[in-house]
Amino acid sequence: MLPLSRRPVPAPAAARRLRRGLFAAGLALSAWMVARSQVGGDQLNLLARGWLLVADGTWVPYGNPTSLGGAQPGGLTSLLVAAPLWLWRDHRAAAALVLLTHVAAYLLLDRVLRRALTPWGRVLFAVLYWLNPWRLYFSAFLWNPNWLFLPAAVHLWSAWAQRERARFGPSFLHVLALGAAFQLHASVVLLGIATAVLVARRTMRLHWGGAVAAAAVSAASLVPWALAAGADAGSLPAQKGFLGRGLLLVQPLLKGLLYWFRYASLSLGKRVIDLDFAPSLGDAADRWLEPIAEGLLVALGLTVVVPLLANARLWRRPRRWVRRRPAASARGWVRAYAAACFAAAVLAFALAPTTIMMWQALLVLHAAVLPPVLWAEALARSRRWGRTAVRGAWAWTAASFVCLLLLALGSPHYRCGGDATVRLALRHDHPMLHQLGVHRSCPLPIAPGSWWPDVLPEPGGAVRGAGRAVRGEGGLPP
Repeated sequence: MLPLSRRPVPAPAAARRLRRGLFAAGLALSAWMVARSQVGGDQLNLLARGWLLVADGTWVPYGNPTSLGGAQPGGLTSLLVAAPLWLWRDHRAAAALVLLTHVAAYLLLDRVLRRALTPWGRVLFAVLYWLNPWRLYFSAFLWNPNWLFLPAAVHLWSAWAQRERARFGPSFLHVLALGAAFQLHASVVLLGIATAVLVARRTMRLHWGGAVAAAAVSAASLVPWALAAGADAGSLPAQKGFLGRGLLLVQPLLKGLLYWFRYASLSLGKRVIDLDFAPSLGDAADRWLEPIAEGLLVALGLTVVVPLLANARLWRRPRRWVRRRPAASARGWVRAYAAACFAAAVLAFALAPTTIMMWQALLVLHAAVLPPVLWAEALARSRRWGRTAVRGAWAWTAASFVCLLLLALGSPHYRCGGDATVRLALRHDHPMLHQLGVHRSCPLPIAPGSWWPDVLPEPGGAVRGAGRAVRGEGGLPP
């Protein structure tokens, strides 16, 4: 180890100022992206649920159509979209709420990790989590998976709070967060498996009274959906695929595991980096900037090597994770939590009835960045690699900012028009599109015979049932 005076990392006070500066910069970028956010099919399906509740008092007790058929159980989706619309009748209001949940998630995670990380380690977490291009991309437009970062943070916080003994309050909030996330996206199963692994390995104690109470509250909140599903069986989710598909076909399992490593890197999804700068900067700028930007983002995909090496270091003593023994230190507990989430991801991807897509494991992004954070923090303290590690962190930060600027200017969800746009034609116009400023931000073409939101009444019609819903064609691919 280097003497304190010769270490290349900033002093605690400087690290605190740096962390706050990174937070402010990331928040400003996300707010700018919220202002630029666009509306596609999935967003229209969600906005229709919130608008119906605000404008007409109609509460839709189920969420968006799912990739497996049917609709997401529960009416929490409608409430989350409607709440900001009561304050601001604009389609970006719900996207602003998504951003606020991301802010709350980061602050909660940082509060927990300050017990396990040094001041420089917290700076690294700000870079790899708060400035993570994956997280920022999903922080500023309306979509079900984008709400999952806060339940994921509550999962870590409540597990940490029970690392030594079971407590009613944290157990209640732990299970309640899982129940709320279940109403938003089915991928919450991944966190449920992580909880089982944590409890089995004694990394977390669970207060069964608090867990049962939260489960009862979650079940009660699903009663309106159950009544609606009884009247329309087509709204039941998971009507396609089969359990164990990932294990049987192998490729879906490997693809899911790759996302664990990519979430902690600058290797972004193909759809995310389908850039077009013409709507923002003009055709002339797009002709020279687009190939450079896409080439740079493809090259930055090589950063996936860093989380691969960090996870290899995490698992270098595999027998340690087989023993049912509590972690001896705060830092050891964080390692154990990351290992449990990785094990849960393996099980979830093996059992998944469909091929894992890039948004279906966002629940564990916070855990996926922990191995690189711990590794980089350890390297920064070493005599041999300290300065290299710190310089690498600065380079990573600069590359993250470049990525974020390119995404904000050219990605499909943050531009009006261009190639591979999320915008789609509708078969009717509707007052909702005008009241929420959809046409004002980016006019949607009207073409008879085109797509229509699943629950929005057509002219002269009533709210449609979820069993006849069609997935929004303008969202990310199923």
